[in-house]
Amino acid sequence: MLEKGFLRNQGNEKGKQYQIALLVSKTMLYLGSVILVGSFGYLLFNWGKNDMLIGMLLPFLIAGLGLIFISRLILRGYSKLRR
Repeated sequence: MLEKGFLRNQGNEKGKQYQIALLVSKTMLYLGSVILVGSFGYLLFNWGKNDMLIGMLLPFLIAGLGLIFISRLILRGYSKLRR
């Protein structure tokens, strides 16, 4: 079986899966960070209207935190499955 190539590239598959998981995790982390920083920056820029804007931006703040949390779970879950 080794000479026909069935078992030759098994190690590369785990490397590809890890690279994909790492790419997805980093993308979600950066996107969540941009959403959080943008929301807080918008709140600071419009300091006088904070009471009204908190209600509008609360879903964005929760989504940013959720993306960051999920990106950490992806890396942690993949590292535990890999062992």
